[in-house]
Amino acid sequence: MTVSVGYFALSLNTPNLHGDPYLNCFFSAATEVPAYVVAWLLLRWFPRRYSMSATLFLGGVLLFFIHLVPPSLTMVSTALEMVGKFGITAAFSIVYVYTAEVYPTVVRNMAVGTCSMGSRLGSIISPYFIYLGTYDKYLPYFLMGSLTILSGVLILLIPESFRVPMPETIDEMQIIKGLKPKMSSYNLQSPAEAE
Repeated sequence: MTVSVGYFALSLNTPNLHGDPYLNCFFSAATEVPAYVVAWLLLRWFPRRYSMSATLFLGGVLLFFIHLVPPSLTMVSTALEMVGKFGITAAFSIVYVYTAEVYPTVVRNMAVGTCSMGSRLGSIISPYFIYLGTYDKYLPYFLMGSLTILSGVLILLIPESFRVPMPETIDEMQIIKGLKPKMSSYNLQSPAEAE
């Protein structure tokens, strides 16, 4: 959901940037082409978790630090936003592949559909993030950056699916995630047997 918020909010905010709005829209669209190529290369050669986390960090850190750029350097803030959009666009394309690989076959369609619904909720609320810019110019960037960085940290908790067989059943998924209880971690003896 946060990837979708960042992607659509940055796309909708393009006309609000300093400079020629047509040129900014061109740069915004041109940023997506190399982002998709880089996402394809990352999906092909690198682990999913680290690729997703790296692209989210790239986008989040740059968006988070836009408020540090002096107002007189509008081209620098526009460039930071475009590179941030590059990272979030790459993450946006990686998340669909990663989502499909993590869930077991028996619930994969339902799980990807549910995650896609959450993504659509993110796209619904993304204009409101841009609307927050009327109260403070940097508030949307601060929120999108911090949420994206948080997502980049939390994605590291999801199991890796790169060059790993996809789980077929829910039991296999629980083994991968480490959700099966270890027998040694529970005290299965009665108090009388323990003495």
